[in-house]
Amino acid sequence: MDYLLQKLLLVLTPILFVADLVQSHFYLREADAREGGDHLPHTVYYSCFGLFFAAMLFALLAPSLPLMWVAIELTTLVSAPLIAYHRTKESLEAMWKYLLICSIGIGLALFGTMLVLHAQTTGRVAWFKAGFAFILAGYGTKTGLAPFHTWLPDAHSEAPAPVSALLSGALLNCSLFAIVRFREAMPDAAAPFCDRAMLALGLLSVATAAIFMVRQTDYKRLLAYSSVEHMGLATILFALVGLLFDGRPHTDLLQLALLAHVAAHSLTKTLLFLTAGNLLLAFGTRAIAAVQGLGVSMKGHAALWIVGLLFICGMPPSVLFLSELGLVCTAPVWVSATVLVLLFVVFAAMMKVALAMTMGQPAHAPAPLPRRLAAVPTFLAAALAVGGLALTVLLVVAVETDHPVATALLRP
Repeated sequence: MDYLLQKLLLVLTPILFVADLVQSHFYLREADAREGGDHLPHTVYYSCFGLFFAAMLFALLAPSLPLMWVAIELTTLVSAPLIAYHRTKESLEAMWKYLLICSIGIGLALFGTMLVLHAQTTGRVAWFKAGFAFILAGYGTKTGLAPFHTWLPDAHSEAPAPVSALLSGALLNCSLFAIVRFREAMPDAAAPFCDRAMLALGLLSVATAAIFMVRQTDYKRLLAYSSVEHMGLATILFALVGLLFDGRPHTDLLQLALLAHVAAHSLTKTLLFLTAGNLLLAFGTRAIAAVQGLGVSMKGHAALWIVGLLFICGMPPSVLFLSELGLVCTAPVWVSATVLVLLFVVFAAMMKVALAMTMGQPAHAPAPLPRRLAAVPTFLAAALAVGGLALTVLLVVAVETDHPVATALLRP
């Protein structure tokens, strides 16, 4: 599974980087002109942006577990200045919170790495279990899994939109890949413990996100908690791959669902964060209550916002609908029921925000935006719609031909 996820991320991460880099070129000039004040020099911004991308590739291609730890630690150091781009009190606080919490998490991951390497020399299962517990807590911090997610809402809300998109769409995936890679290194005797721990942490993450999304008043923080939710779902999917290994069709379906979920979440969340950044430029606020009547004043962005929120909630033809369907149809009944209830809560919270921001009359006219700011989000929305429709057609064909994956989906 780590090989498949690695290949996917090696394709997905450069796509996200290019999309966010193009949007940065459009976004920063408008943000500097409209917001004023002190900000990070653009040369430093683009240097850190490029180093951030290189560090993530290094993490994905690292030949050993210790080198992967070095690469993920490097992602923390080079991305921290990007969070404090605006150099406001809030952004500086978010940056230091990010550095402190993620450094603690990386420290735990280093200790876990040492325990796993020691366990590989002794062969004792207890050391493997202890090492993975520290790995899950340490890299789970960078992945945004609850209860180690507390840096994520502040960092995602204070960073410029392209940085938030790259943090959510790419960095979280690299940290998840680290957990997957360590899980693949576990012996069979320790595997059930690892899978149950991931399942528990994944469910806790989805539940935590659902609770905080219900009463959220900041639309960028809402998207940040959505990232916590979806990384929790991805962790659940991977845990189920190990727990349901006895049925090959189930395993194939869950692996496909995991890969589809990771890719679709990254692209959809990039669409949403870039759109949210444009709304911030137009209205000058992240408060949901202050952004009203988008359907009247900014019809194009209203469409992007609604489409993005529907897709991130897993509404057809979103690819996330198919991945979440695969989870629900193959998981044990109690897991499926819990996930369905939590997903309903998340959907209600998201649609409440969508209706509040797009319906009615605007309280005040938003500042006009250049059309180029909507180019990248529009392309992503179109690509996600086409991809979702294509995968739906492929699933229908698989059902008609009695493919084993379709059989597992319909008769778990």
